[in-house]
Amino acid sequence: MTSRQSVRALLALGALLGLGCSSSGFALNIHYDLQRDSELRACDQHRYVGDEDAADNCFRVLLSSGSTLVQAQAAMALNDVANANKLFREAASDDRDPAINTAWGYLYLHTHQVSDATALFREALVFEPGYLPAELGLARALSRTFEGQARAELQRLHLAHPDNVHVLVLLASIELELKNTARARELLDSAGSLAAAQGIPPLEIYALQAGANLLEAESIEPWVDKALDYNPRYGDIFSIAARYYIITYRYREAVDLYQRAVDTNPNLAVAHRDLGINLLRINRVYDSRHHLETAIELDPFDAETVNTLRLLDKLDSMQVSRIDVPDPEDPNQSLARVLIRLDREESEALYPYVVDLSLRAVQTLTDRYGFRLEKPMVVELYHDHDDFGVRTVSTPGIGLLGVTFGYVTAMDSPKARPPGEFHWGTTLWHEIVHVFTLEASNHLLPRWMSEGLSVYEEWNTGPLSTREISLGTLNAIKTGQLLPIAQLDEGFVRPSYDGQVQVSYTQAGLVCDFIAMRWGHEALRTMLRAFRIGADTATALRIAIGDDSDDFDIVFNEHLTARYGELVQSLDEYRIANRQLGAAVAVEDWISVEALARDLIRRYPERVGPANPYEVLARAQREQDDEAGAMDTLWSWYQLGGHTPETMQVLATHLFEQDRDDDAAKVLESLNWVMPYAVDEHRQLGQYYLANDDPERAIREFNAYLGVSGDNPAEGYYGQAQAALQLDKPEEAKQLVLQALESAPFFRPAQHFLLELTSGAPLD
Repeated sequence: MTSRQSVRALLALGALLGLGCSSSGFALNIHYDLQRDSELRACDQHRYVGDEDAADNCFRVLLSSGSTLVQAQAAMALNDVANANKLFREAASDDRDPAINTAWGYLYLHTHQVSDATALFREALVFEPGYLPAELGLARALSRTFEGQARAELQRLHLAHPDNVHVLVLLASIELELKNTARARELLDSAGSLAAAQGIPPLEIYALQAGANLLEAESIEPWVDKALDYNPRYGDIFSIAARYYIITYRYREAVDLYQRAVDTNPNLAVAHRDLGINLLRINRVYDSRHHLETAIELDPFDAETVNTLRLLDKLDSMQVSRIDVPDPEDPNQSLARVLIRLDREESEALYPYVVDLSLRAVQTLTDRYGFRLEKPMVVELYHDHDDFGVRTVSTPGIGLLGVTFGYVTAMDSPKARPPGEFHWGTTLWHEIVHVFTLEASNHLLPRWMSEGLSVYEEWNTGPLSTREISLGTLNAIKTGQLLPIAQLDEGFVRPSYDGQVQVSYTQAGLVCDFIAMRWGHEALRTMLRAFRIGADTATALRIAIGDDSDDFDIVFNEHLTARYGELVQSLDEYRIANRQLGAAVAVEDWISVEALARDLIRRYPERVGPANPYEVLARAQREQDDEAGAMDTLWSWYQLGGHTPETMQVLATHLFEQDRDDDAAKVLESLNWVMPYAVDEHRQLGQYYLANDDPERAIREFNAYLGVSGDNPAEGYYGQAQAALQLDKPEEAKQLVLQALESAPFFRPAQHFLLELTSGAPLD
């Protein structure tokens, strides 16, 4: 099958699966191609001014046109998607005209099927390399995926076609995402003048100008008035502008604009969808469902709408709990309220730890940032990664583990990933930091600062002590790929190379850590206050530390050189040694393995994550019968933040055997933040806390034990009974031990405990 036949076969299948019925309520399509058929352009004019009946009548006439391509485009304009797809397929069957493929590609963009659209645009460019409408279609498709190459491609097209309005509009949209408002204004001003001269409607230009006003904290109403004078039904003036609230985390304000969009045009499906999604982000679940159900009636093709409605159904079945966070200075007073949503099947296992970490995080961060939460914080953990993925929809540059929308934070639960794949406690801490920094700055801090503070707090106050910098980030330092601080947002929103998002996370964390080290944590708080009143990065730096962004870049790079310079300069040698280590392991040359692993540890002792040399060294030591040395190696690894679950379990067992119970308990505590489903470890840790008169922590462990122990709950209830007695609650202890005996009538320790409880004899 040829590549062309493959594309056609794919799209025929797509027609069967995704394009089966017509709908209404799509966003208004502005056609910038001056080569578009004149009959279609005449009908377009009715649509542009909001005369829907006249537009529909005009396009219906064209359904009988002699040109199959015009018929297909008319059907598309009428939102008869199935018929349009059929007609495009007929037109393209024996024709290599790039105009057909390009118009067909826009049908797939219109119905949210970006990959199929991309295939058609690329095929059009095979038929005619450099065909501008197809190049623009491809750039538009790429821009929807928040890829940096879209910007580079549009800059190239702008140089080649400086008077093309479509190029100017697409490029301006991306510059606004990057908050380059001055550049965006230049592009939009040029586009406006050219559009007027070429007879192109200025509606999208007005909407983007409104977005620029929004980013600069100016009123959008002048542009709203212009747009609604041109087309009273143009709800996109609000929904397009709202995108620039979304990328700056201002979800509540975005909701207000989306509401105005659906008030202006009640049939605007995309606005109902985005209104529903953003209502869910601010925890208005009931209102969210109403608008999502309206959106699906208007546009049944939209996967974002379908998936979010499915997520709402699952939210209804999740277990919801409420806790009040006590003020450490006055435990009778509450600092904040936290609502916790967990999947029921793992709620018993996770709940104790989510509560524990949420309490510590709120107390710690309230003090560190001098900010008290003004609304309840919602914490959601999803055991199905796809459900969590729906939560992140439409958000550029979001990592794969957690996301925060103001007072709502959501993330994968440990069960959503293979055991030990990520440190879920650190992820939750990271996201709760976002709640504080976003709200303290009124959602006005730049993306780099938001992520940087969360990484900085991971390193300084979170449940994991590691400060490991990935080899990819070290390579970016070596090759000069770190961005200037004033442009650091670009690494999140429009990455230009593979891995740049993760590099930007780490760079932002290093920036915040350096500021705190050099000028104190208070400098970071000062920057937050500056962002709250609308400062940009350069201004916030001047206020907080007295340096501008260029001067800061110089001293920051000097700091990186001092801290990582030796490792960065020898990075190639480090990688060679790492490969040599793998080869030595493969042939079981344990003497060489030990030597190579020690050399790698000497070069980069903080590397304790995947493929670290510590665990390899410990294996080599065990193979040479040096068990004590292996455990010393693993203890060093653990203290630096190593957290492979199986290795932690081995280490804890060894420490208990060596009567280092306190150290073993520390390891098991750490294990909970990676893999909280280990049955025996919960029992061991609970017994340790009982032996050390810490009944609250013992209860937490036995609660978790009950959540994962399946058909053997007796030891969990028995442990809870012992803890209840330590808390001087004998009646509760009695009820709990009876529950233990109900599940295991011949469980001797519980029998003995009950006998002593009821006899009044002292319990040893």
